[in-house]
Amino acid sequence: MNNVAQTKQEIRVAWDATHYKRYTVKLRLDTDKEIIDYIEANKERFGTTEIFRAAMEMLINNGGI
Repeated sequence: MNNVAQTKQEIRVAWDATHYKRYTVKLRLDTDKEIIDYIEANKERFGTTEIFRAAMEMLINNGGI
């Protein structure tokens, strides 16, 4: 049973590697408090991926930073 679960996990990791790009974001508790508070207040409703995706789309559509 352990080998089957391990094989399923390996398949999932390989699939994710070919279909997703992963980023790690570090936010400072003091200077990024407003961003952190927004994410925390909305992450269950939308999910962090959707929050960051929407923010990046707004940046792209408005000419960047």
